[in-house]
Amino acid sequence: MLENNDDKNIDWDKLTDLLDGQRPLADLTEEELRIVAAAREMKARMAQPGVSVEDGWQRFDAQRRKGRVVRMTKLAAAAVVAVAIGAGIWMMQPAKQGTQPVQLANARPSGKVKLKLGDGRSITLGGASQTIQHGNEATIQAGSTSLAYAGGKADGPVVTMDTLDVPRGLQFSLKLADGTQVWLNSDTRLSYPAVFAGKTREVYVEGEAFFDVTANASRPFIVHAGNNALKVLGTSFNVNTFEEAITTTLTSGRLLVAADEQQQLLNPGEQTSYSGGLLGKQTVDTHIYTAWKDGDLFFEDATLLDISRYLARNYDYNIEFTDTSLKSLKLTLDLRRPADLQDALELIQKGLGNISFSVHNKTVQISKLSGGKNQ
Repeated sequence: MLENNDDKNIDWDKLTDLLDGQRPLADLTEEELRIVAAAREMKARMAQPGVSVEDGWQRFDAQRRKGRVVRMTKLAAAAVVAVAIGAGIWMMQPAKQGTQPVQLANARPSGKVKLKLGDGRSITLGGASQTIQHGNEATIQAGSTSLAYAGGKADGPVVTMDTLDVPRGLQFSLKLADGTQVWLNSDTRLSYPAVFAGKTREVYVEGEAFFDVTANASRPFIVHAGNNALKVLGTSFNVNTFEEAITTTLTSGRLLVAADEQQQLLNPGEQTSYSGGLLGKQTVDTHIYTAWKDGDLFFEDATLLDISRYLARNYDYNIEFTDTSLKSLKLTLDLRRPADLQDALELIQKGLGNISFSVHNKTVQISKLSGGKNQ
């Protein structure tokens, strides 16, 4: 398509004028004519599916900065022109002093998972594997995305509590001393003993967590979540304290949920909701509330406001609306969790139509396209 080992004969300002209609086609060098011809060819391919604008532009720009324009694949070529046509040919010319590149929502979370032990030690997790000795109580094996407690004995009936703190944008899993498995969503904190002592096994959660509890009929497992106390023998369930209503969703076994002086007994496929001092129960599609644990993004007829809150927390971004009417737009999404927020935003834009996203550092603004209508 396009190959040149030297771009010294390419006047990018001249190409800008050409695209703006301010310069005749005849007033171009041979190298510049090749670029225009390639651009016209690429424009015809813009409608191809699966085009990544960002990848195409980065490939093109990296090679241009090395002093050459290389033969580009159809994918990269179409991507470059998609950017050029949509935002102006200035995206294809060398950056001028004072100009700012278009930002994408692909920054990685800045927070680190922290484990605070009952003896006062604070340990940063998420890097290389490490073994942590917890006094005489337990040994902790910590990896990049999980940790596990094993062995040890409680030194008496009162046991100090450890706290696992997962920041925005990250997820982490934990195996408790009794074998219970816990998955912690972004911006979630779990407090628990290194070794369970006494007649009950009790933990405290703030945020969202999925529990797969090891059965032990003689020692009930109790999860404290806000004003809710969840009593189980052996079961799997999700609890979410992020929203105004605290929800508990049961996937297997049986679960007794107590709040104030109210109680609800859950069977699989049922959910309690505690709000305004009332504890209610309903039947739900559990996948909506547990998909995150399996690495999925799943929203069924959810509002853009609810989706944006979830994405902000799970990708460590702030999301704002410049038009409040957009908050009530509804969308269904079902996909593997993208590595970057940018990919999720592009899917939302395709699904809803006339909305746009602009990124400023770690803030995303959602706007309505001028002249567009959203249903």
